[in-house]
Amino acid sequence: MSPEAALQWLLSRRSVRAFREQAVSRQTLERVLLAATSAPSSTNRQPWHFAVVTDPHLKRQMAEAVRSRAEELKRIIRRGHHADDFGSYGDFFHEPLQTAAAIVIPQYRSYPDLIANLIESGGGDPTAYQTAGSMQAELCSTSAAIMALLLQAHAEGLGACWMAGPMIARARIGELLAISEPWNMVGAVALGYPAEREAQRQPRKPLERVVTWFDEASQSPSPALIRAQSGEKAP
Repeated sequence: MSPEAALQWLLSRRSVRAFREQAVSRQTLERVLLAATSAPSSTNRQPWHFAVVTDPHLKRQMAEAVRSRAEELKRIIRRGHHADDFGSYGDFFHEPLQTAAAIVIPQYRSYPDLIANLIESGGGDPTAYQTAGSMQAELCSTSAAIMALLLQAHAEGLGACWMAGPMIARARIGELLAISEPWNMVGAVALGYPAEREAQRQPRKPLERVVTWFDEASQSPSPALIRAQSGEKAP
């Protein structure tokens, strides 16, 4: 695959929230998960674990747990001044789970900060240094694994949506799937064959909004850098 073709394929990935009533084979799911485990991780600790739910009854219980919590939120928000802002937004928290062929619950665990411990053993102050712990390395590593999972799902012709909404029912999902310390849930991924072949792609910010170049050709700071240094918000 050429670099240009690879880029176009990456850009063609969508978040899919509606699925056909079609099972995904165990073999396909295993490839998707194997792709996830190919991700880089800090000191190769591979701090991830994945619960894969295909049992219809358990999927319904999970979706219902999220729906119930979303309804609680909606009732609370209606008492304030932002009922219209929330509207039916809470439906996005659970609707993809209801039709997904599989629900993947990614998890990560934290490890002791090795460099911080070495600094402390030498009589230094670990808080004076920005080590891997300051960037939540295990969470970052697991997020990279989830992105690899999404890309392999795309290659398999599957639709997928990495969802933060199910976190509102984290306690109940933890009970259903026996997730406990030291494991931490990182949202949920709804997987299945898309109900619609071409899901609408949400617009992306242009590069000039998200990239600052530092190169020899730069004669003056870029507008983005000037905004960042001044604290001005991007237009």
